[in-house]
Amino acid sequence: MNMKKLVKLSNIIGIVSVLLLVYWVFAFILAQVFGLKVFREHITEMFAMSVLGIIALMAGALMLNIMLNLTRIAERNQETAVAGGKKTAWLLPALFPLLAALLFGGNYLSEQRKQRILLQSAERIVQSGDTASLADYRFDLPYILQTADTLKLMEKENTAFRNVFLITPDTIGGKPVYLAFYDEADSYRNLADMQPAADGFTAKERDNVKTVRKIDHVYTTDPADRAYLQQAFAGREGSRFRADGGNYTLYYPYRKNGKTVVLVFSDYQQYGKFGS
Repeated sequence: MNMKKLVKLSNIIGIVSVLLLVYWVFAFILAQVFGLKVFREHITEMFAMSVLGIIALMAGALMLNIMLNLTRIAERNQETAVAGGKKTAWLLPALFPLLAALLFGGNYLSEQRKQRILLQSAERIVQSGDTASLADYRFDLPYILQTADTLKLMEKENTAFRNVFLITPDTIGGKPVYLAFYDEADSYRNLADMQPAADGFTAKERDNVKTVRKIDHVYTTDPADRAYLQQAFAGREGSRFRADGGNYTLYYPYRKNGKTVVLVFSDYQQYGKFGS
């Protein structure tokens, strides 16, 4: 290979490396700012390693140019090169919106995939009959313990989600509220001799009497959540999926014998899967 070709090759390597670095930094900033979940690996680690690799490539190309000590550009086919350079100058900026479209598209596909997985898991759980007792809501000790055990079993048997909890409507002092029940009820395991009380119940724990109140189970909602739950418990709304910064949540109404509860499946994903 003659010197002219070596110079041309080193120049191409250097230019490509610079472009790769610029596009990769653009993609990284876009993904971080908008919380896009596209890549299969942890994006911060991948970004750092990629930048190091690109910089090493640029340094190698620069060293090759210096060692060859060739600074003169061949004049042959100069006009063709200029014309081609103008086309390239128009093409390179056009790649930025294309790259942005690919990133947003990959994030959208990741969200759709996660929604499909959560929805299929919820449907499979409901069809299995494991949720039969959940709709028969009563604010008492047996229901709280049985619900916690049922939810924990769901989490143990499924890898599609990390957490699941239950929301049900109730009243406190005559005011409508939503109560939430989770997979943890260890503080209630030693209770016995339950007695009804206003907006709760009392039970004995060894020699002490403990009061369990509805207010301790109130589910805090934002306006969007409250609007959805009102429609869901009225039977006018189906499932609802929400994605926010890698947090995925599926609200799934479960209805039986005229009663409704909402199962909330949630998962967190640090990275996505491009093209899935």
